[in-house]
Amino acid sequence: MSRGFLHLFLAAFFMAGPFSALPALAQTRMEQEEQTKPPEQLPAELGRNWEEQPWPIRLMVQPTSNGMLIRLPVVDTDPNRGVTYGVMPVWVIKDKENDRIRAIHAPSFTYNKIFKAIPTYRYFLYPTSLSSLVARASLSQVADREVLVEYEDLNFLDKGLVIAGLVQYNMDGAGRFFGIGPNSSRQDETNFTRYTTQYYVRLGLPVFPGSGWKFNLQHHMAGERLADGPIDTLANLGQRFPDQEPKHTHQNAELQLFMDYDTRDGAVATTHGSYAKIFIENAQHALGSEFSFQQYGLDLRHFYKASPDSRFVTAGNLRYQQLIGDAPFYLEPQLGGKYIFRGYGTGRYVDRGLIVANAEERITMFKIPTAGVMTEYELAPFAGLGTVFSSPGHMAGRYARPVFGAAVRAIARPQVVGSIDFGIGQEGLKIFMDINYSF
Repeated sequence: MSRGFLHLFLAAFFMAGPFSALPALAQTRMEQEEQTKPPEQLPAELGRNWEEQPWPIRLMVQPTSNGMLIRLPVVDTDPNRGVTYGVMPVWVIKDKENDRIRAIHAPSFTYNKIFKAIPTYRYFLYPTSLSSLVARASLSQVADREVLVEYEDLNFLDKGLVIAGLVQYNMDGAGRFFGIGPNSSRQDETNFTRYTTQYYVRLGLPVFPGSGWKFNLQHHMAGERLADGPIDTLANLGQRFPDQEPKHTHQNAELQLFMDYDTRDGAVATTHGSYAKIFIENAQHALGSEFSFQQYGLDLRHFYKASPDSRFVTAGNLRYQQLIGDAPFYLEPQLGGKYIFRGYGTGRYVDRGLIVANAEERITMFKIPTAGVMTEYELAPFAGLGTVFSSPGHMAGRYARPVFGAAVRAIARPQVVGSIDFGIGQEGLKIFMDINYSF
């Protein structure tokens, strides 16, 4: 289920106005796509000299006694879902004592050709500057529903501890499956609906104060079922791959241990520093899982900028995963999507192992001051190479998939990056639009 609506259009407003100078809010590092919460502080100058603000801001924003009301359009693109558009009024509530955002209400009404009308309600609460509570609910006419509550505290008890948790029910009809292996055929594309009821909890402990290293323990459990998809132009999963379609709800549970290291200057608009994560994961019957498997992997990212005034940032990442044991395809590593491999849609290639590397050169083309804030515009050509495999010994060079492309980005540092990515793989052009991407 796509979650780019609120983020993309808050970004469009923030990059045009004083919101864009606000500090970043830390992110949850789940194995799902990264999501950045809205900023947690109001610009002090918003309520002053309102008549001097640019007319687009005055058209979209209405100051209130305890915050503001923002009227936003919605446009979102995704290769698996198509175009979604609609409207979203956002009510921002600030603390009485200062300009820090206390809560955000963000309902929306959108329309998608496949999923029809989709009313959604979102609520964000910020008890402290390093903690957040997110609640979200949506109900579409066709195979797109969700109820979610997530909490995260990055400095629990003021000890540098990390605690996080999530409970979610999700129904997503945009799933695609082409078969297992690096040579799965595009002609075998199928559509399915995935029903998921899940929770996860995480505890992170600093290895040494100020070292950048954390030891993390995470537990995840889910009940999942696959059913026919809503896209009439594609075959259903059970028609083409009857052995892959579960006939009832299956339960999976994983216990993950990981170490991560972070010296980046920011998790979103990164210019320099490194990030590393090494993990092992275990799913066993004794831990509540119907499937028995192990998984290990690493995620490495590095960003280089020669000098503070340089227009160039070189970025690269390497990701490796290997699953051993018995797991359904939807739990196996997947190659494709904006955050892993931009030349293919999410889930294009599936197997027990994955390796992918990406490199890009982020070039600042020009800077424009808007409402007292400097907005940077980047062109970022990139290249990547990736594949899936059953085991490292079966990795074959002939199945290495190249990707080339470029992204156009508007950046309001330190926390807002709005981007459109154009990726060309062996199956043509794919376009992704989202915000807050830094590998």
